[in-house]
Order: sequence, then structure tokens, then C-alpha cells
Amino acid sequence: MRKDYIAQWYEVREEQGISDRIHCFIHNSQEQKTQWHHFRHRDTDGIGMLTNVREQLGYPASSLPRCRDLTEPGFWQTLNKVRRQRKDRTPKTVHWKKASTTKAGETATAVTEPEFTVLNTTTVSRLKTVAAARGVSLASLTFACLNKVIFSVCLQPGSRAWWFYPVNVRGAVSGPEQSNLSSGFYLALDEHRCAGHIHAQVKAKLVAREHWWLWKMAHIGRWIGKTGVRFIYRHISGSQFYLGSFSYLGDWSLPQHPHSVVGVCGAGSANYPIATGVTECNGQLTLALKFHPSIALAQETQQRCLQLWQQSLQELSYA
Repeated sequence: MRKDYIAQWYEVREEQGISDRIHCFIHNSQEQKTQWHHFRHRDTDGIGMLTNVREQLGYPASSLPRCRDLTEPGFWQTLNKVRRQRKDRTPKTVHWKKASTTKAGETATAVTEPEFTVLNTTTVSRLKTVAAARGVSLASLTFACLNKVIFSVCLQPGSRAWWFYPVNVRGAVSGPEQSNLSSGFYLALDEHRCAGHIHAQVKAKLVAREHWWLWKMAHIGRWIGKTGVRFIYRHISGSQFYLGSFSYLGDWSLPQHPHSVVGVCGAGSANYPIATGVTECNGQLTLALKFHPSIALAQETQQRCLQLWQQSLQELSYA
């Protein structure tokens, strides 16, 4: 069985007091009840977590979403591609309007919990129509609205910063279906980037297979061991800071539970302080946010951004 070297990074983070707890929720709109499930990211990723929760609800295990690549490219092939790509020199830092005193690697005294909202079927149907008319995906449309809200509320004017965009690699990589089989790439954005720009950038990076270089680097523990991973993490955690991650996991409908939706939210850290999760379920769309305490007034800011994100998408559905 293939060793999960990605888990090493979460184990090293835990040594510094950084939690890898990721979240899954089932919300019943008829009863207005929410059931939360929590997992360790070292054990699974978002797709694995959703699969596990669906199985607990009685849904049979089925083939999980597959990536567009049929096989994993070799190291030298991936390295040569990376060398030929144009580099974006945007600094890996974030200019917050106001930051808290919590630094990377520190355990925050306050702990924020994820919050979510649900867009109804009418709104989602309209958003899909808008997305199709603009030639973009619903994921890009949703991401663009979130990005604009975050820059408006949280960042200094004129800022530019990086988001992490996860990519599923199931189908090209062997391993337990519910383990960490996700990679990703980074997107440097500013407040003016529209859905069309984001969609084009995501498409270009997928075609360029940028996510495979990060996959190779995430498995460097195979060669340098956990001690080497620990050394690298201590170095990058003090020098590289991102907005967070945008996780769009597609459709996870629950046909036997018509009044329920299932959604997710990531862990977050001082280096990736904004954790998100977006899922389609039973024709609805779940939006989840979790702000790390390294963002000043994290819980309050999180609530405001979630409300504005929802409002932005609802207004867009009537465009």
C-alpha cells in the first residue's frame, strides 16, 4: 500500500500546535438541525470525508470523482514543465487591514468554528444560467464572489495575494480511495479579478498540470524523512503566507434525504487563514467559511464575509 506522505506535513504541523481538523456537516432544513462530523486531514481529504459521511447515511460506496489525467507524470517531466512556465513574482504575503497577534506556528487562545449557509434551488439554477452565459463554471463564479468580498472586507486597498486551489488526483494515483489524494496550485488575485479571469487561470493551470509539481513536492518526505519535512515546514511557515484555500467539491446529492444537504469546511492555519468549502447537494449550494484567529476579530469577520458572499451570489442570480 502506498504510504501517505502528505500526512507527514500535518503531523509536523501538529507538533507546533496547529490543528488539522476538517469539518463535514449535514443540515436538515425541515427540522433546522445540523449534525457535524470532524476528521483529521492527515487521514483523509474533503472527498474522502464526504464519502465516509455518505456511507454512514447508508449510501453505498461508489466510484469517487476522477481527475482528467489518466496517469501521474514522472518527476523530470513535471520539473521541465515547471521550468518552462512563466513565474508570477507576487510576494507570498497578505496585507490585512488589521491582523491579530497570533503568528504562524502559535496556538491561538481563541478558536473559531466554521459557519455555513445554503443557497436554494432557485438561486442555484439562476446562477448556473448566469455562469453558462458568461462561459464560466459555477465554481469560478462562486470563487470570484468570495474573492471580491475578502479583498473588500479584509485586505488593504491595492493588495494582491495568493489562494490555494485544490485538485483531485484520484484515477491517476493509486492509494486508498478515502486517503489524501488531492494536490493543487496557487492563484495570485486582486479585488478586480472577475469569474472569467479566474476560470481562464484555473483552466490554464490544469492544462499545464501545475498541480503535479506540488504533488511531487508534498511527497519529498519519501527521500528526506520526517526530520527533513519538519525542517522545511519551519522555514516556509515563517516566510510564506496565503489568503487560504477555495475548495469546490462538486455534487454530493442525497436522494434519500431530500430535505438535507451535506457540506464541508477545511482546517485553516495562520499561513492559510481562510478555510472554505462549497458543495452542490439536492439542487442547493452550501457555502462554508472558517477564519483562523490570526485574522483580527476572526469570528465576527467570518460571519460578515459569509453573509456578504451569500448576498453577492443572490444578487448575481438576478443579473
